Amino acid sequence: MAIFNLIYLSCGVVGLLLLAYKIRALRSSWGSPRVVALISTVFFSAFALLCAAPANIGWINRTSGVPNFAALLVYSLVVCFAGSAFALVLYWRYPAAQAWRRVRLIVVGYASIVAAMIVLFSESEVGEERQVDFDTFYATQPTIAVFLFIYLVATMIGCGGQAYHCWQGSCDEAISTRPWLRLGLRWYCAAALFPMMFAVIKLFVLLTNWAGEHGFDVLSTTAPLMASLSMIPLVIAMALPVFGPRRPSPSLWVRRWRTYFALRPLHRALVHVNPAIVLVAPGKHLNPHHRVRRQIIELNDWRWALTPYFDLNVGEAAASLAHEASLTKDEVAAVVEAAQLRVAGSSGGRAREPVRRPAAEIVDGTDLAAEHDRWVRISRAYQHSPIVDAAVAAVAARVDAAGGME
Repeated sequence: MAIFNLIYLSCGVVGLLLLAYKIRALRSSWGSPRVVALISTVFFSAFALLCAAPANIGWINRTSGVPNFAALLVYSLVVCFAGSAFALVLYWRYPAAQAWRRVRLIVVGYASIVAAMIVLFSESEVGEERQVDFDTFYATQPTIAVFLFIYLVATMIGCGGQAYHCWQGSCDEAISTRPWLRLGLRWYCAAALFPMMFAVIKLFVLLTNWAGEHGFDVLSTTAPLMASLSMIPLVIAMALPVFGPRRPSPSLWVRRWRTYFALRPLHRALVHVNPAIVLVAPGKHLNPHHRVRRQIIELNDWRWALTPYFDLNVGEAAASLAHEASLTKDEVAAVVEAAQLRVAGSSGGRAREPVRRPAAEIVDGTDLAAEHDRWVRISRAYQHSPIVDAAVAAVAARVDAAGGME
């Protein structure tokens, strides 16, 4: 009993939290048939799980004064869940007017099933309370047999329809450009498979009971645990389309950290130009996107500050050596920039009289990814390029020779 209580109550509480979130998030859209179907789906699933906990079954039976009334309540909630879930996916796949022509059949059909279940239950002899094995204990009583049969078939059809339409919807070309929505639909499909398999197993055990075989009764007792686990993919399915697009992909997160550490040596080498602009926003220390964005902003600011001190001789020497080494155009630009920054950022570069360069020489990236790549190339050349070392050394030697001649 303890494990049944734990699983049902835990999943039911998760369902209530999801219901509260959806009601709050969709309060501006109340009146929309799609929203009503969504809220109904979560409502019926959450309360079916809560009422199915053995601890609550006993309380419901005592409060109502009707033995096994909890079975009628829980099974009715499950049928309503299956019907609302089926209606929900139809509203997702079709325009509201077109979907309603099908949904009204579901509403009438599933309402009739619940009404029939109430009549059959009231006409049955179920005086002995059975909290866990109600199905197998009363399976051979004709009215309960029909009661269970229509309940299981309705659940199987509703959840099967949900799974089918969710999978078909995820394959539509219309959402091929919305991967989070496609993934969410597939999780909705997975959420429907749990109660559908539950209904299939229970129906199989019911049929074997009619045939006088009770060796599979244990499956009927444990099958509801499988159905309760559908709350997990249901929560994931509802969260993915909302939160998925707001979260960067893990691969992008890793790439941003790699960019951060690639830029860090150059950033540290130039921080003395204006350390006052270095900033990491509160709570963003572990956010690589923010850290890289700040690095790029600060590097560009320092580069503009150093531009008047760029030495054309250094740039020409670096470009010449880079061309001799058959470097690509981007690599040549990175080597020239790195050499200029190294000299301009040194005390010797700052000692010279600044010369304002034309704006055309000050290269700023316009595309974010291109800007990241450009600064990474500059940072690596600044640290490791022998061409930068040679160009800076050559110009320094030329300056020293000129000073000696004087």
